[in-house]
Formats: sequence, structure tokens, C-alpha cells
Amino acid sequence: MLRTLIPHKTDRLFTPEVVQLVKALEDRFGARRLEVLQLGEARRAELRAGLIAPLEATAAIRQGDWQAAPVPEQLLERRVELIGGGSRKELIDGLNAGAKSYVADLWGMTPNTPSAILRAHKNIERAATLKLAYVDADGNRVRINPGSTTRLMVAPRPLHAQDHTLEGPAGCHVATFVDLAILICLSGEKLRQRQGGIFLYLRELGCHEEARLWDDLLLFLESHQAMPPGTIRATVVMDNLAAVLDADEILHGLRQHAAGLAFDPQGFAADHVALFSAKDRPVMPDREHIGLNAEFLRAASLRTIAIAHRRNVHAMGAPAFVLPVDAANSIAPRYLEMIADKEREAVDGHDGTLVAHPGLVNAAMAEFNKSMPKAHQIYYKRQLSPDMGELVRHPQGALTTEGMQRSIRTVIKALVEYPDHQGLVVQGGRLHDRSSIRLATALLWHWTQSNVCFITGTGLEIHAEVVKYLIRKEGEKLYAAQGPELRERAKQAVQLLTRAVLAPEVPADLPDVPIFGADGQ
Repeated sequence: MLRTLIPHKTDRLFTPEVVQLVKALEDRFGARRLEVLQLGEARRAELRAGLIAPLEATAAIRQGDWQAAPVPEQLLERRVELIGGGSRKELIDGLNAGAKSYVADLWGMTPNTPSAILRAHKNIERAATLKLAYVDADGNRVRINPGSTTRLMVAPRPLHAQDHTLEGPAGCHVATFVDLAILICLSGEKLRQRQGGIFLYLRELGCHEEARLWDDLLLFLESHQAMPPGTIRATVVMDNLAAVLDADEILHGLRQHAAGLAFDPQGFAADHVALFSAKDRPVMPDREHIGLNAEFLRAASLRTIAIAHRRNVHAMGAPAFVLPVDAANSIAPRYLEMIADKEREAVDGHDGTLVAHPGLVNAAMAEFNKSMPKAHQIYYKRQLSPDMGELVRHPQGALTTEGMQRSIRTVIKALVEYPDHQGLVVQGGRLHDRSSIRLATALLWHWTQSNVCFITGTGLEIHAEVVKYLIRKEGEKLYAAQGPELRERAKQAVQLLTRAVLAPEVPADLPDVPIFGADGQ
């Protein structure tokens, strides 16, 4: 019998049906999950060795004239989707912002701690019927507009993630199975009745075999709930090179449940660093030079459109994380760059895009309304580029001390605020999610490990002592005016980040390292 971790022994989410479904999923798919994760690691090893090409064994799938199941009518127009966490405020503001969908992200924008995950699931359950409210700073009660037509989507935690809300004889359970069991049992029918289906975003798929597992998993859930096949639809996030190369195979494996592909440039760039860093290779520039016009990101974006449309599903553009125009009507260059990115996505043929702040919905909607007169652009077929080298071509640009400091501030602030269950961190005029924090950490590690890393303008050699000094100074400055608790957290964050960038292996996701005790506190 599964039991919940202290302090969640009697949490109402863990009904007998939910607990039994978690057990059924692990009994049926647990061993297979481990197998596909190993296959994903093997695929990464091939890419790291320089085998940058689609798989020969699956050529028939790529060459075949097949299509995924038609996108359901209720999901045909996506245009702008707002992505965020699972807090009350985020869900309410998200469902009231005028976007076509709100994506409650339980991985990229929600800390993987028991209290944060359970709170998010409770909020999602209430939001599924638009019955969610909060009291703002002025004492006003804010609720979801009962007339909202915005769809509610969910991004469950990926198959490699461990859950900490349930424990059993074998220890922690699979986070994906826990998320799906809670969602399907408590909110599945409500979502189906309200919006015609259960719509997911799937992150960090490492191989096409994982997509086949997801297809069987979703079919099992539909059968369990007596729902028609295809009730659950999934958009797969293209956040790593293997997924982009094998997108045809992923859609083929998931085709009765596929809804589309979505591009995550920050995840893709972080994967590039992890795969192709070496002490004697040229270094990456500041992340400000790794924009959507960088060749390897643009190539991945165009490949996503071409494959998605050939297989009759949506291609969603990259999330925008800049902050909207401030009260003084000061338009920052990054905001103008975001507008240009959205215009380019619409012209390139994307069927919609994502934003991470409610204040960006109207601006992104205006660009897609201007360039996409129909509900989608699946009819627009792009040609695939035969040059696989485009997907791994190193971006060009300067490396500056300020660029390194910005990455340091991003990671330290994320680590310090993590105990307060902030899935999104505001730093440097933009929002940062898990992918952004991962990219900042990977770049710092990459620069530190290199033997040929120099500041572009001054020629300063970047080595371990320089990076240790910069991390320590930024940690001290960020929280110098704060109380002793935050200063102590910053000190621990500095120590964690320093260890990570000095280690020979690619750093893990630092927010998941328990430096502040149980449940992130």
C-alpha cells in the first residue's frame, strides 16, 4: 500500500482511486520506463560522439506518407498560449488573460517539492471548473471569469523525474504517474466536459521509443476512465537535439494522441552545451547572443514547423519571457526583439506561440492576427533542410564579464527564492524558468571548464579562480541589504553553484538539489 510523505499523510488528493491508479501505472509501465530512459541515454551518447543525423533504422517512418490523427476541432486554433505555474494567482490570471490556452507547467515553472506540487494539483482541480479565487494585496477577491473560454492545459513532470509526495516499499515514485493519476481522476472528466479534451505538454522526451510509451500510457488512462481514444492530446516540447532530429518518429509513436510540436530554444541551447562542450572547443557567447536568430535555433524551429505540418499537427513557437512594457511606457530593446520574434514565427508558418507573462498576450496575439488570417497554418508546408550541421552550428558573439554576471545572478536568485516555491524568477528584466536556469548554469560550467575561454573585449582569461570570485561577489551584492536568512541562503547558493561549475560533469538541475532542507525549506 502506498502512503504519503509527512506532512501529507491525509492529503485529500490521494483518494483510493488515485493511489491505485499510480500503482497500476507503475506495475504496467515502470520497467518499460526504465528501458526507454536508457535508450534515450544511448541516443545522447551517439550525438555526443558526432553522429548528428536521423536514425537509419527508422527511415521508413520518415519517408512514409502518414499523418497523425486529426487535431480535434476544440484545439484547432491556438494562436497564443500563456504558460506559467500552478499557483492560484497564475492560474486565475492565466485563464483571464485572453490567451487561447493556459498551460499549468508542473516541471518548468513549479518547484518539484511536495507542498508546491500538491498545491498546484489542488488549484488545477478547482480551475478545471473555473472555481478558483484569491485575495490580492488590496484585499479584493479575484476569481476566474466564469465566461472564460481559455483552455486549461497541463505539463506533467517528465518520465525521469521522481515524485516526493508519495512513498512506498521501493522509495520515491515516478512523478509522471503521480501527476497523471491525480489529473485524470480528479479533473479529467471536468476538462473533457468543459473543453472537449485533456490537453498536455510533454517535456524532455529523449527518444522516439519514449513517445510510443506515452501513447500506450495515454491509451491506458483513457480506457481506465472510459473515455474515447484520442481524448487526451499531447504537444511535445522540442527541448533537445534528439527530439528535433527524431520528430517524425516521435509523432508517429504518439500519433493517435499527438496535438503538435513546440520549440523550447533555452532547453535546446542547454542541451547543445551539455552535448558538445570540450576543454579545447570554442566557447559559447553570452546568452544575449543566443537568440532565436542564432543559426542552430532557427534551423531547429524551421525543422519543427516542416515536420509538424507534414504530419498534420500544430507547430508552436518559442515562449517569450521578457517583462511587458512598464508603467512609464518605457519600451526595452528586449521587448521590441520579442515583437520581432513573434512576427517572424507567424510568417515562418507557426500555428501559434507561447508567452510567460499575461501582459504579453495581446502583443503576441496582434502579431499572429496580422500574419495568420486563418485558425492555423498546417496547410503551409515547409521543405526540410538537408543540412544537419545547421542544428549544431556554434553561435557567434561576444563573451563579456557582464554576461557572465547576469548568468550568475539568475542562478543564485533562483536558488535563494526556491524555498518560497517560486517557479518563475524575475531577474534582469525577464522571467526565468527551469530551462533558463539550466542554460545559465550550463554556460557557467562550460566557460569554467574551457581551456580557451577569454573575455572578448579585454582578453581576460576565464579560469576557476576568476569564476569563483565572480560567483562570490554577485552572491554578496544581490542580498547585501536583506535579512540574515536570505543572506544565509545566498551563501549556500554560492557554494552550490561554485561546486557545480567546478565539477567535471555537466551540472544537474540545481533547484532540485536539497540545500535548504526537506521540501526546500
